[in-house]
Amino acid sequence: MKTKELKRIVKRLMRERLYQQMTFDELAAVIGLEKKKDRQMLSHVIKELEIKLVSDKDKKQIQKDEVRKDRGKDSKKESGETLVVGILRGNQRGFGFVIPDYAIFSEDIYIHEKRLHGALDMDKVAVRLISEPGDKRPEGEVVDVIERGHKKIVGRYEKGKGFGFVIPDNDRICKDIFIPERRDHDARTDDKVVTEILIWPETGKSPEGEIVEILGKQDEAGIDILSVLKEYDIPMDFSLEVEKEAEQLSDSIDDDEIVRREDLRGETIFTIDGDDAKDFDDAVSISRKDNGNYLLGVHIADVSHYILSGSAIDESAMERGTSVYVVDRVVPMLPFKLSNNVCSLVPDKDRLTFSCAMEIDKNGQVLNYSIFKSVIRSKCRMTYRLVEDLLLGETNRLEPFRNELLMMDELHEILRVKRRISRGAINFDFPEAKIILDQSGFPENIIVDERLKSNRIIEEFMLICNETIAEHNSKISLPFIFRNHPDPLPEKITAFRTFINRYGFKLGTNDDEMPTGKDFQQLVADIDGKNEERVITLLMLRTMQQAVYEGENHGHYALGAEFYTHFTSPIRRYPDLFVHRYLAKSLQDKIGKKMASYVERNIAAIAEHASETERRAENIEREITKLKMTEYMTKHLGEVFEGRISGVTSFGMFVELPNTIEGLIKLQDLRDDYYIYDPEMHQHIGEHTRKIYRLGQDIQVQAVKADINLRQIDFEIVNEKL
Repeated sequence: MKTKELKRIVKRLMRERLYQQMTFDELAAVIGLEKKKDRQMLSHVIKELEIKLVSDKDKKQIQKDEVRKDRGKDSKKESGETLVVGILRGNQRGFGFVIPDYAIFSEDIYIHEKRLHGALDMDKVAVRLISEPGDKRPEGEVVDVIERGHKKIVGRYEKGKGFGFVIPDNDRICKDIFIPERRDHDARTDDKVVTEILIWPETGKSPEGEIVEILGKQDEAGIDILSVLKEYDIPMDFSLEVEKEAEQLSDSIDDDEIVRREDLRGETIFTIDGDDAKDFDDAVSISRKDNGNYLLGVHIADVSHYILSGSAIDESAMERGTSVYVVDRVVPMLPFKLSNNVCSLVPDKDRLTFSCAMEIDKNGQVLNYSIFKSVIRSKCRMTYRLVEDLLLGETNRLEPFRNELLMMDELHEILRVKRRISRGAINFDFPEAKIILDQSGFPENIIVDERLKSNRIIEEFMLICNETIAEHNSKISLPFIFRNHPDPLPEKITAFRTFINRYGFKLGTNDDEMPTGKDFQQLVADIDGKNEERVITLLMLRTMQQAVYEGENHGHYALGAEFYTHFTSPIRRYPDLFVHRYLAKSLQDKIGKKMASYVERNIAAIAEHASETERRAENIEREITKLKMTEYMTKHLGEVFEGRISGVTSFGMFVELPNTIEGLIKLQDLRDDYYIYDPEMHQHIGEHTRKIYRLGQDIQVQAVKADINLRQIDFEIVNEKL
């Protein structure tokens, strides 16, 4: 959080008529400040505002005793009113829920449509609690919009006489945007447009806006995907300054630069990627030492050599955070000249790389390693399919590399079994969809993307490289960006244990202790082949927290790794580029006080932003996948499918088909009985028939509706398999 934003929040809260005197800790909790640096910032802001507001006779003064640390319990106002700050999530039926920013208030707060007072989905709001003690759910009223969540909104335009309306694609925004004719910029009915909000709504009114971009007709090929990208405010083009910097870069390498590096151009180094890959940022090599150990080389495109800190390209890459990959396109983090040319490790071209060479024994332990700048010349651009075929004994054009590929297969098994599995790494290998589009952009088929052994070989090598780099970085006093995966939340583990205990399974030997990775491994072995395997595996995944980027190392729970970072994809991820840049400086002992100070001040913000952009990219991928799956099902309405219940909620059940398409069975459509929701067991039970629909159950469904605007597929039950 920036000082300016924090100052605005504090002033608004303290000027609110419902504001109550608080201790410093309470104020920090209400705003959602947990980190030491943020709490220090709050202390400075309070002091600054005290001086400023005392001198301003027209504003409420902030007295020192308003934030004193020794407030007694009896100093609360008799009304008991409480303010909570959080993010509003809208609902298509008009109401919303506020997700509190701070942990001491754990439940979401229901906001009736009449009490939104102009707040929209994703707005940061201050809420007054109005529910009474003992109520089933907390309820509140928006008293202030602190920050708007959507500055631009994508939707379909409907033109009227003298005005028009934009109907948002995001169904959580329940208000159409009013567009005066002078601000429609010649948009026509059914155009997909981007709207900037100029006047925010009051209660019961629509926001007013201006059309700033016309994307095209909503049924035009590719407009649906473009609309989602615009909805998340993804920059589609690079600025002229960025393009100019990129064009000045040359893919030829100066002889002086080669002299400064390890020259590996004579070694057998190659890339292995998917058939449709366009940029190649990692290459590998392998050999066997005289002592029988493996020498694994991982060679990563040296993007940091070309992108200087603070340059226009660097600022743009940091803002984007990551490349965004969707079904028919890539929105790159870096300009094409870099990602597909200068930095891409194409065969038979000299390329600058950052290498990590590791000596690994037959138990998968890294005995020695070296990290260095290098220059390589890839000998081959391999694909996963070709490598897989060769490993299966088929002869193909990769025959000259057979020995290296077989050795890689051998090492990958050692790393997987003797290193990761032996220390408790948890494998979640769920199927992923591959969407095949026709020339018009319509999904003609959706299949499960095949995961090959060749994919796993490269994944294993990237994992060991990232771990080695992370452990090396941990020995340096300067913070770097680590990839941390926190332990599961205790309350989720308790709920999960309660569920599996009813099926006769256990997670660990002591229910009062946090389970280890080996405990999860044992559970996976126990449920293997059992009827409950699918449902327990699904819930196991849901107990896990999301991995995040942070400036301090806290380990990676799922991998069972004490140290982990991202080093292997600097073309498409900014954290990798950041790690490259400062690792290179540390290896050269060139991190002075100025740079150290910069890292100390900015590492937390850079890491947090990287996590946010990663989540944004994941959300985009998920939304576009749902969109294309819904489009696909419009051609299959009335058909019957075998499916499995993948989610149970208070309003119905989600069913996943073998090709990963997911649809909803609404509870109201189960007409044979009144069904009672059992959240602990993730099931619905018929009140009279005692029929049960539970998570993981196989059922037969019919596709009855596919709403492209809502990206929702509706199923009805044809027959259940109990």
